[in-house]
Amino acid sequence: MGRHVSVGQPIPSALTIDGIKECKMATQRKRAKERRRQELLAAAAEIMAERGFHQTRLGDVGAAVGISGPGVYRHFDSKESLLAEILIDISVRLADGARDVLARHRDTGGGAPEVILSDLVAFHVEFAVTEPDRIRVQEREIRNLQAQALEKVRSLQRTYLSLWADVLLQCQPHLGRKEARLRVQLTAGLINSSRHVIHWAGADLVQDQATRMALASLWAD
Repeated sequence: MGRHVSVGQPIPSALTIDGIKECKMATQRKRAKERRRQELLAAAAEIMAERGFHQTRLGDVGAAVGISGPGVYRHFDSKESLLAEILIDISVRLADGARDVLARHRDTGGGAPEVILSDLVAFHVEFAVTEPDRIRVQEREIRNLQAQALEKVRSLQRTYLSLWADVLLQCQPHLGRKEARLRVQLTAGLINSSRHVIHWAGADLVQDQATRMALASLWAD
């Protein structure tokens, strides 16, 4: 007997089925490519943190994730573009993370500025403790960015620090914009310096102490 089809129900065609399969395959390929791209970024950050930008070769980055040097060029056309992607990615994630903290408090009916500031500190400390290689590359290799990428990173950094400064001014309006911005930048530098000690002090202790010191610096008289 032939397949029963309800009135008004479209009859699947081989073309439609093939199209669905191809769409799924394309999605899988896209996800696999993005996973490999993230693996390359992580490997590059680790190698650059250890050796420096100029001593890092694309072939070494590819070897770290099990692909040939030429295979890296399917994802990045140069070492400069790889560095740019690492630093832009850091800056975007920090800015987006700060916005998420603010949105979370806004969606739950707001929150005391002091609590929001504490959450911003906790977010940055967590980032610095879990990704010290990327923090090191950001601090040491930003001067090797090409002009367009450098301006994008600087713009994202200004946005991120401005989000912090806005909250700090709600906590301490007597500071003024310039001093609030300065405190925030110095505090971010303090947190980022945790990369120098995490290898011997351990993540838990560094996270605790960095959080305490960052809050103390923001609230200093």
